[in-house]
This record gives sequence, structure tokens and C-alpha cells, in this order.
Amino acid sequence: MIKALLGILVSILAVTFLRAVMGLLVKGAKEALQPEETATTAGRGAPPESGTRLRKCGACGTFAPETRMLRHSTREADVFYCSQECEKQTKG
Repeated sequence: MIKALLGILVSILAVTFLRAVMGLLVKGAKEALQPEETATTAGRGAPPESGTRLRKCGACGTFAPETRMLRHSTREADVFYCSQECEKQTKG
């Protein structure tokens, strides 16, 4: 009886360990096969400086550093857009 329980426990631990190892291998393979996308290749320029304030796009809700946003001033407040497409979408 004890041998059977011990065998089940060892089997469960072995399966758990193997699933973790396989997950790491699959994740590594996916990362190796995908092309690297850095900030410069994504067309966004260098990473923002520390302390840069994030603003929310008024059209799509994406957060981006204030220095990269397009600002549209109104009497009530400033509205920020992450791209010209979002700005056009809201205005027309």
C-alpha cells in the first residue's frame, strides 16, 4: 500500500518536473525562432528616460511617454494621441 502511494507521488512529481522543463524548452524555442524586435526596430526610437511621464492616448487608450505623444490642446484639457492615425480617428 505504501509502495503504491509512494509510486503515485513520485510519478506526480516527475510529471510536474517534466512539464516545467518542456515549458521552458518550448518558450526558448519560440523566442529563438521569432525575429528580435527592439525599440528602434519597432519605429519607436530609444527607450524613454527615467522619470518620463506616461500619457494615455485619447483614441485607443495606449500608454506612452509624454515625449512621444502628439498633444492637442483644448480649453478644458490637453488630449494626447499615440499616433497621427489615432488623432485623425478622433477628429474625423
